Amino acid sequence: MATLSACGGSSEGDGGKDTGGTRTVTGTFTGDVTGVPKNPKRVVGLWRTGTELAELGVVPVATLQGEFLEDELGPQLYSKVKDVPTVGSFQGVDIEKVIKAKPDLIVGMDNGGLSIDYKELQDIAPTVIFKIAEPPDVWTNYPKLADVLGKTTDWSQRNAALDKSLAAIRTEHGAKVSGLKAVSLGVNSAKTYVDTSKSLNYQRLNAAGFGYLGAYTANPARYRAELPSEKLPDLSDADVIFYDATIDGKPSPGTEKLLDTASFKRLPAVKAGNVFPLTMGTVFTFDAADKAVADIRKAAESAKDVRR
Repeated sequence: MATLSACGGSSEGDGGKDTGGTRTVTGTFTGDVTGVPKNPKRVVGLWRTGTELAELGVVPVATLQGEFLEDELGPQLYSKVKDVPTVGSFQGVDIEKVIKAKPDLIVGMDNGGLSIDYKELQDIAPTVIFKIAEPPDVWTNYPKLADVLGKTTDWSQRNAALDKSLAAIRTEHGAKVSGLKAVSLGVNSAKTYVDTSKSLNYQRLNAAGFGYLGAYTANPARYRAELPSEKLPDLSDADVIFYDATIDGKPSPGTEKLLDTASFKRLPAVKAGNVFPLTMGTVFTFDAADKAVADIRKAAESAKDVRR
């Protein structure tokens, strides 16, 4: 776990009370990072930090491609970050562009699969990269990211409220939904993916009492598994199907096309009317999380008991 030293920063953020100086962040993806400013002013945001930076009110001087998307943030939040320049992608960073941005702090996350040279970036500014494996780790890194940015966050309290809301759905509707095998899917780059038990969507559905299609809970490799179009009938055993929705409740890009295919419409869950939107579990804001809980509640209330 990444921790702060030298200035006693808290896990929920130090509130930006210190006005100068630096501190050390330990246990990051690249080890201990010294010289981290207590109150950074010019931040470069790398992989998986975009939505959290935006919600925390931090407008970075540069970021990576795809970190700020309107269908993830909504028009109001997006308008504040839409003009932030990019310095590369998760496949690599343009060092000259980073130098030009003149950052005093670089932040990001990494699961070990990126092609970014952090040693080069560290020569430009203190570079704090948090460890992740799957999307749930990005979510739990929220307060750590806030802390290193000198921001106060009530993440623990708000996340506990989310858990309480999901538990309430289980209490109210568990007798019905626990026997229903759900599955959550979406389309990215024209490929269909099904969320596995390593995903944030699964964790929330499980907390709300839904059963889940067993093929995607038995020691999956990643948080999602590709489903070739010819394998779509494999979802015939699902009683409830959730699909990725944007922050405004619409099918995510590419997903709408899947929902209109004849093969999808032939699935038993679709015929039963048990198809529901679920705000994407790869959008790491409380706005998205609150909407996901509301989506799950509506589905629990509306789903038909079609146990076979």
